[in-house]
Amino acid sequence: MKSRILTCLFVAGLFGLQQVAAQNYIVIEDFEDPDLITIPINNMTDGSVDNEDAFEVVANPAPDDVNDSDQVLRYLRAHDGNVWGGFWSIPWDPLEMDDMKYTHYHVWKPRISPVRFKVEGSDHTPDFEFESIDEQTITEGWEHMAFYYPDAEGEYPVIAVMPDFNDPVDLDEDIVIYIDNIILSDSPEDPTAVSAELDELPVQLALRQNYPNPFNPATRITFELNHPQHVTLNVYDIQGQHITTLVDGERAAGQHDVTFDAGSLASGMYLYRLETPQRTITRAMTLIK
Repeated sequence: MKSRILTCLFVAGLFGLQQVAAQNYIVIEDFEDPDLITIPINNMTDGSVDNEDAFEVVANPAPDDVNDSDQVLRYLRAHDGNVWGGFWSIPWDPLEMDDMKYTHYHVWKPRISPVRFKVEGSDHTPDFEFESIDEQTITEGWEHMAFYYPDAEGEYPVIAVMPDFNDPVDLDEDIVIYIDNIILSDSPEDPTAVSAELDELPVQLALRQNYPNPFNPATRITFELNHPQHVTLNVYDIQGQHITTLVDGERAAGQHDVTFDAGSLASGMYLYRLETPQRTITRAMTLIK
């Protein structure tokens, strides 16, 4: 998946196949680098203040314990817009939903209203559009929303985010909504939540999106360790065949940078996977020659 693929799906951001405890997830988009957003944002008809300026990646207006990321997506919601206001997108790679049947995103809103997420375009099953498992409970603060698709099978190449599905729209003035961390997973729990054990550590284990991405022929991969430990960093092709090992050994706590030179490889998508005794994180990158 190409989410910066992760973004991209990753598309996440790819974003990357990651594992926290028993939960696997792929980040479709996290908006952390506005110059590298890889999922195209397509405005829903008549749902926003202005079709061209409806969406913009901006600084997180209110970091908190639920979402402390630096960058988020701002959505200008028109008071006289359509109930289906929001955006649809075609991630670089479709959502694989045979084993992962939950989608997620974080939302910041000035009012309480239903939140929806849609997956569509499968060759095997119909489109699915659902409201979040749990209702929104707060305003002007980040809240995690999860969506469950028990009958979804195969690949879904299109997603749609509707963060304010109020029917009727019932607004007296335009409002601003913020969206972040669009994720596919196998659990209803918030994939970005840090466990109590990790939260006590001064540095969170992390694998950053490579830069530049797409790249030719070399790119930088950055990872951060919350304590000294044994680390392996491997690169695979999209079929899962091992390409090379960039790191294999003990590393100190802190940030580490590694250069991956793909001069001898063909254009395409590749995966890079960080493995530690604590956690495994996988992201995607794209080589374009």
